[in-house]
Amino acid sequence: MDGRVLAAVSFMKNLQPFLALAVLAAACHAGPDTNNADAVPPIGDSVVVENVPPDSLVEPGVAVGNVKLGADAAPFVARMGKPDSGDAAMGKALAIWKNNGFQTALYTERNMGVDDTARIRMFRTTHPGYRTAGKAGSGAALADLARSFDLTQTAWYPEGPDTIRVLTAPEGISFEVNQKMFCTGLILHAPGADPSASYLPFHPNAVRAGSKP
Repeated sequence: MDGRVLAAVSFMKNLQPFLALAVLAAACHAGPDTNNADAVPPIGDSVVVENVPPDSLVEPGVAVGNVKLGADAAPFVARMGKPDSGDAAMGKALAIWKNNGFQTALYTERNMGVDDTARIRMFRTTHPGYRTAGKAGSGAALADLARSFDLTQTAWYPEGPDTIRVLTAPEGISFEVNQKMFCTGLILHAPGADPSASYLPFHPNAVRAGSKP
Protein backbone atom coordinates (compact mmCIF):
# COMPACT_ATOMS: atom_id res chain seq x y z
CA MET A 1 0.00 0.00 0.00
CA ASP A 2 1.18 3.51 -0.85
CA GLY A 3 2.94 5.21 2.08
CA ARG A 4 0.67 8.23 1.88
CA VAL A 5 -2.41 6.01 2.13
CA LEU A 6 -0.97 4.26 5.18
CA ALA A 7 -0.24 7.63 6.80
CA ALA A 8 -3.79 8.82 6.16
CA VAL A 9 -5.29 5.62 7.59
CA SER A 10 -3.04 5.92 10.65
CA PHE A 11 -4.03 9.58 11.09
CA MET A 12 -7.76 8.86 11.08
CA LYS A 13 -7.25 5.91 13.42
CA ASN A 14 -5.42 8.18 15.85
CA LEU A 15 -8.26 10.72 15.73
CA GLN A 16 -11.14 8.25 16.16
CA PRO A 17 -11.37 8.71 19.97
CA PHE A 18 -11.54 12.49 19.45
CA LEU A 19 -14.15 12.45 16.71
CA ALA A 20 -16.52 10.41 18.86
CA LEU A 21 -16.75 13.41 21.19
CA ALA A 22 -17.58 15.92 18.46
CA VAL A 23 -21.34 15.31 18.52
CA LEU A 24 -21.47 16.01 22.27
CA ALA A 25 -19.67 19.34 21.88
CA ALA A 26 -21.21 20.72 18.69
CA ALA A 27 -22.54 23.80 20.47
CA CYS A 28 -19.23 24.74 22.10
CA HIS A 29 -17.37 27.89 21.03
CA ALA A 30 -14.26 27.10 18.97
CA GLY A 31 -12.64 30.52 18.75
CA PRO A 32 -13.62 33.69 16.92
CA ASP A 33 -16.64 33.70 14.62
CA THR A 34 -15.53 32.86 11.07
CA ASN A 35 -18.95 32.69 9.43
CA ASN A 36 -18.51 36.02 7.66
CA ALA A 37 -16.54 35.44 4.45
CA ASP A 38 -15.91 39.18 4.24
CA ALA A 39 -13.86 38.92 7.44
CA VAL A 40 -10.94 37.40 5.52
CA PRO A 41 -8.28 40.15 5.55
CA PRO A 42 -6.94 41.26 2.15
CA ILE A 43 -3.27 40.36 1.87
CA GLY A 44 -1.10 43.35 2.73
CA ASP A 45 -3.79 45.09 4.80
CA SER A 46 -3.53 45.72 8.53
CA VAL A 47 -6.31 44.26 10.69
CA VAL A 48 -6.97 46.11 13.93
CA VAL A 49 -8.30 44.06 16.85
CA GLU A 50 -9.53 46.25 19.71
CA ASN A 51 -10.56 43.58 22.22
CA VAL A 52 -9.31 40.00 22.38
CA PRO A 53 -11.78 37.63 24.08
CA PRO A 54 -10.30 35.22 26.66
CA ASP A 55 -10.79 32.16 24.44
CA SER A 56 -8.76 33.83 21.66
CA LEU A 57 -5.96 35.28 23.77
CA VAL A 58 -2.54 33.85 22.89
CA GLU A 59 -0.06 33.42 25.72
CA PRO A 60 3.30 32.58 24.07
CA GLY A 61 4.71 29.24 25.12
CA VAL A 62 1.63 28.43 27.19
CA ALA A 63 -1.83 28.49 25.61
CA VAL A 64 -4.40 29.93 23.23
CA GLY A 65 -7.40 30.57 25.44
CA ASN A 66 -8.03 27.27 27.20
CA VAL A 67 -6.07 25.28 24.60
CA LYS A 68 -2.88 24.60 26.55
CA LEU A 69 0.36 23.13 25.28
CA GLY A 70 0.86 19.64 26.68
CA ALA A 71 -2.86 19.13 27.29
CA ASP A 72 -5.07 16.37 25.88
CA ALA A 73 -6.13 17.36 22.36
CA ALA A 74 -9.47 15.51 22.55
CA PRO A 75 -11.66 18.40 23.83
CA PHE A 76 -10.38 20.79 21.16
CA VAL A 77 -10.82 18.26 18.36
CA ALA A 78 -14.34 17.53 19.62
CA ARG A 79 -15.21 21.23 19.41
CA MET A 80 -13.76 21.61 15.93
CA GLY A 81 -15.19 18.40 14.46
CA LYS A 82 -13.63 16.26 11.75
CA PRO A 83 -10.45 17.82 10.28
CA ASP A 84 -10.44 18.81 6.62
CA SER A 85 -6.98 17.30 6.16
CA GLY A 86 -3.98 16.05 8.09
CA ASP A 87 -1.22 13.53 8.42
CA ALA A 88 0.00 11.06 11.02
CA ALA A 89 3.05 8.88 11.63
CA MET A 90 4.96 7.39 14.57
CA GLY A 91 2.67 8.82 17.25
CA LYS A 92 2.67 12.31 15.70
CA ALA A 93 -0.42 13.81 14.09
CA LEU A 94 -1.28 16.99 12.23
CA ALA A 95 -4.94 18.05 11.90
CA ILE A 96 -6.06 21.02 9.77
CA TRP A 97 -9.46 22.74 9.75
CA LYS A 98 -10.50 25.27 7.09
CA ASN A 99 -13.21 27.92 7.44
CA ASN A 100 -13.93 30.82 5.08
CA GLY A 101 -10.35 31.23 3.96
CA PHE A 102 -8.83 30.76 7.41
CA GLN A 103 -6.94 27.74 8.70
CA THR A 104 -6.50 26.31 12.17
CA ALA A 105 -4.07 23.45 12.74
CA LEU A 106 -3.05 21.30 15.66
CA TYR A 107 0.14 19.26 15.98
CA THR A 108 0.05 16.50 18.60
CA GLU A 109 2.35 13.78 19.88
CA ARG A 110 1.75 10.49 21.70
CA ASN A 111 4.32 8.70 23.83
CA MET A 112 3.27 5.31 22.50
CA GLY A 113 3.38 2.50 25.02
CA VAL A 114 3.68 4.96 27.91
CA ASP A 115 0.98 7.61 27.41
CA ASP A 116 -1.50 7.12 24.57
CA THR A 117 -2.98 10.60 25.04
CA ALA A 118 -2.47 12.86 22.02
CA ARG A 119 -0.92 15.93 23.64
CA ILE A 120 -0.87 19.37 22.04
CA ARG A 121 2.62 20.45 21.01
CA MET A 122 1.83 23.25 18.53
CA PHE A 123 -1.17 25.33 17.49
CA ARG A 124 -1.33 27.34 14.24
CA THR A 125 -3.97 29.78 13.04
CA THR A 126 -4.36 32.33 10.25
CA HIS A 127 -7.44 33.93 11.84
CA PRO A 128 -6.84 37.59 12.84
CA GLY A 129 -9.01 37.23 15.95
CA TYR A 130 -6.31 35.29 17.77
CA ARG A 131 -3.90 37.80 19.33
CA THR A 132 -1.41 38.16 22.16
CA ALA A 133 -2.00 40.69 24.92
CA GLY A 134 0.06 43.09 22.80
CA LYS A 135 -2.28 42.51 19.80
CA ALA A 136 0.30 40.49 17.85
CA GLY A 137 -1.24 38.07 15.37
CA SER A 138 -2.43 37.54 11.81
CA GLY A 139 -3.11 40.88 10.13
CA ALA A 140 -0.62 42.83 12.26
CA ALA A 141 2.29 44.67 10.66
CA LEU A 142 5.78 43.29 11.15
CA ALA A 143 6.79 46.57 12.80
CA ASP A 144 4.14 45.99 15.48
CA LEU A 145 5.30 42.40 16.06
CA ALA A 146 8.88 43.58 16.47
CA ARG A 147 7.83 46.00 19.22
CA SER A 148 6.68 43.08 21.34
CA PHE A 149 9.13 40.32 20.41
CA ASP A 150 12.76 39.76 19.51
CA LEU A 151 12.27 37.82 16.27
CA THR A 152 14.67 35.53 14.40
CA GLN A 153 13.98 33.99 11.01
CA THR A 154 13.86 30.21 11.40
CA ALA A 155 12.43 29.23 8.00
CA TRP A 156 10.76 30.46 4.83
CA TYR A 157 8.49 28.93 2.24
CA PRO A 158 7.00 29.91 -1.13
CA GLU A 159 3.26 30.57 -1.34
CA GLY A 160 2.28 31.29 -4.94
CA PRO A 161 4.14 34.43 -6.05
CA ASP A 162 4.76 35.38 -2.42
CA THR A 163 7.49 34.31 -0.01
CA ILE A 164 6.51 33.76 3.61
CA ARG A 165 9.12 34.06 6.36
CA VAL A 166 8.69 32.28 9.68
CA LEU A 167 9.94 34.59 12.44
CA THR A 168 10.35 33.02 15.87
CA ALA A 169 10.45 34.55 19.36
CA PRO A 170 12.15 32.74 22.27
CA GLU A 171 8.99 33.06 24.41
CA GLY A 172 7.30 30.33 22.36
CA ILE A 173 5.54 31.95 19.41
CA SER A 174 6.28 32.31 15.70
CA PHE A 175 4.78 34.59 13.07
CA GLU A 176 4.43 33.98 9.34
CA VAL A 177 5.15 37.23 7.50
CA ASN A 178 4.63 37.95 3.80
CA GLN A 179 6.65 40.17 1.47
CA LYS A 180 4.41 43.14 2.27
CA MET A 181 5.57 42.82 5.90
CA PHE A 182 2.23 41.73 7.34
CA CYS A 183 1.60 38.68 9.50
CA THR A 184 -0.46 35.98 7.79
CA GLY A 185 -0.45 33.41 10.61
CA LEU A 186 0.90 32.57 14.06
CA ILE A 187 2.22 29.38 15.63
CA LEU A 188 2.14 28.68 19.37
CA HIS A 189 4.88 26.32 20.53
CA ALA A 190 7.18 25.57 23.45
CA PRO A 191 9.60 28.32 24.56
CA GLY A 192 12.88 28.12 22.67
CA ALA A 193 11.49 25.66 20.10
CA ASP A 194 11.75 25.91 16.32
CA PRO A 195 8.37 25.02 14.73
CA SER A 196 10.02 24.11 11.43
CA ALA A 197 11.97 21.34 13.16
CA SER A 198 8.90 19.22 13.98
CA TYR A 199 8.50 15.75 12.49
CA LEU A 200 5.29 16.81 10.70
CA PRO A 201 5.81 20.49 9.86
CA PHE A 202 2.93 22.80 8.98
CA HIS A 203 4.70 23.66 5.72
CA PRO A 204 6.42 20.63 4.12
CA ASN A 205 8.07 22.88 1.51
CA ALA A 206 9.65 25.16 4.12
CA VAL A 207 13.37 25.83 3.96
CA ARG A 208 15.12 25.99 7.31
CA ALA A 209 17.10 29.11 8.35
CA GLY A 210 20.54 29.45 6.83
CA SER A 211 19.25 29.68 3.27
CA LYS A 212 17.41 32.97 3.07
CA PRO A 213 14.87 33.73 0.32
